[in-house]
Amino acid sequence: MSKLVSMKLEKKDREKAYPQPSMLEDGPIYPWGLNLTLDHETLEKLEVDALPEAGEQLLLIAKVKVTGTTSNDSTDGKRQSVSLQITEMCLEDAGEKVDVAGKLYQG
Repeated sequence: MSKLVSMKLEKKDREKAYPQPSMLEDGPIYPWGLNLTLDHETLEKLEVDALPEAGEQLLLIAKVKVTGTTSNDSTDGKRQSVSLQITEMCLEDAGEKVDVAGKLYQG
């Protein structure tokens, strides 16, 4: 499995996005768009019977489809992004040893 990389915003980036001290304190710690909400039907499909506790860590394994790409040149430099649609996923307890290949390629 690939190395997990923290998506937490660097302090300098948070200060740039939220110049007011009160906004910085209350502003998001992670970039916009990385927050997923799983509705009731999705939880049923994932066989999540009991909701996890707030703060609990889970492992998300997902197959995604690239739905779009953008590349812009500006005075601040080149900016690129990729839009992804999750097409298949599973949730596991973060402490469990997971067979990632088996989860993704169950046939």
